[in-house]
Amino acid sequence: MRYYILYPGNTEADTVNDTNQLGDISFKTFWANRGFNILMNAVEQHHADLNHFIIKDEKGKEHSIEEFLDKIKKLKVRIQN
Repeated sequence: MRYYILYPGNTEADTVNDTNQLGDISFKTFWANRGFNILMNAVEQHHADLNHFIIKDEKGKEHSIEEFLDKIKKLKVRIQN
């Protein structure tokens, strides 16, 4: 399952950008993309716009940041270059 993040001002068309791609879940591993690093930095810094971030999966279902992080917390996280 692939996950995307939409920042304030983004549209679904922006999901093709690497900064909007969180990553993929497969084989008990979360393969993180650039958007995941951006999200984690925003979470760690308590960024004011966090409430305006939208996380969607490849099927178009929306998830809160907490739901997404809960979903991947038991998985191995691998950063892709």
